[in-house]
Amino acid sequence: MIELINVSKKYKDGTRALHDVSLKINDGEFVYIMGPTGSGKTTLVKLLDGEEVPNSGKVMVSGVNVGRLRKSRVYLYRRKIGVVFQDYRLLPEKTVFENVAYALEILDTPRDKLRKRVREVLKMVDLSDKSNSKPDQLSGGQKQRTAIARALAKWPMIIIADEPTGNLDPDMTDEMISLLEKINKEEKTTIIVVTHEISTVRKHPKRTIRIEAGHVVSDTFGVKDPVVKADVTEEKEETASETEIKEESVKEETVTETVEEEATAEEETTVIEETVPETVIEEPVVEENTAETVNEETDEEETAVPETVVEETSEAEPVQEETPVTEPEQKEAVVREETVTPIEDTISVGFNTEAAVPETEEEDSYEAIKRRIETSLAQARILVEQEDLLIEDYTGTTPVLNEETGVTFPLNKNAEDKS
Repeated sequence: MIELINVSKKYKDGTRALHDVSLKINDGEFVYIMGPTGSGKTTLVKLLDGEEVPNSGKVMVSGVNVGRLRKSRVYLYRRKIGVVFQDYRLLPEKTVFENVAYALEILDTPRDKLRKRVREVLKMVDLSDKSNSKPDQLSGGQKQRTAIARALAKWPMIIIADEPTGNLDPDMTDEMISLLEKINKEEKTTIIVVTHEISTVRKHPKRTIRIEAGHVVSDTFGVKDPVVKADVTEEKEETASETEIKEESVKEETVTETVEEEATAEEETTVIEETVPETVIEEPVVEENTAETVNEETDEEETAVPETVVEETSEAEPVQEETPVTEPEQKEAVVREETVTPIEDTISVGFNTEAAVPETEEEDSYEAIKRRIETSLAQARILVEQEDLLIEDYTGTTPVLNEETGVTFPLNKNAEDKS
């Protein structure tokens, strides 16, 4: 009987492979140890084989505490344990017969008994015709069967197969598992198969212990948990499909409702269109009436406008009776607006030809001086006419007529000198 009691294993690099694992396997039992890569399956095999020692807990095999064995006694313990490795570990220079016989030679088995046992196990694994072949002449399945025959040759109590089907195709996998089932049944040997292939376990259901992250998460017959999960997923898929069907039916109903609503709306619009013309007939009459009223209003406005215009024109007639203004008078008016200085100042300035001459070079010409004198004289004439004054009152001299300009100006000494 195999029993693990609160077993924990931690490697030197800090990796904790197993956490407080407890399990029990009876004699002659066929058990699967399942789990993903790195879950602790290989560490469990090494603890059972005596290759590793637990940090805590006990590993008991047929009453022997494997963790307390001395190194000098481990090989004696291993004689009761047969291990089948994934990579076969066959001796390449020896034949199939010699590889199987090597396990018995280590035990100092007599030659006659050795040869008899080798023939028995080769017949059991169906390799009698390959006894003289070397490993490089064998297929993968034949190599694996040779490894099983070697583990079986020494009459072990326990056979531990570590991923025995990892390098085999599905047909050879079924053949290997069937062979182990045959050994378990005929030899009454306890079989522990470490694997991660769920399909193998489903096809050959046995007690299955699942390990994940160093913990035993389940211990059942076959793979009930995965099957249940599959059923649950199928149920979910069915419910999802049902909901999808319902949603589609609801969508179809909504579409039909919308179509019906659109049809009813179209019918209503057609009914409205049929009833509208009766009411529309009256609209032109109203428009004519309104047009007549508008025309009447416009006529009244047009008739009313001339009266106001006439009144405005009649009031504006006195303004039109004014006498026409000659060009000299317009010039005189402009000059009046420009002159703001008093009368005496304008007279003195007008008679002083030197003061009217600008200082700029542009107006320092004869024409400029002439224009300035003429403007001054025009200003003086306007002032004389407005005030009815004689030039003699201002200058005390006799006025002289300028034939070129038609303007009278006083004759003083400065004028005589200039003339």
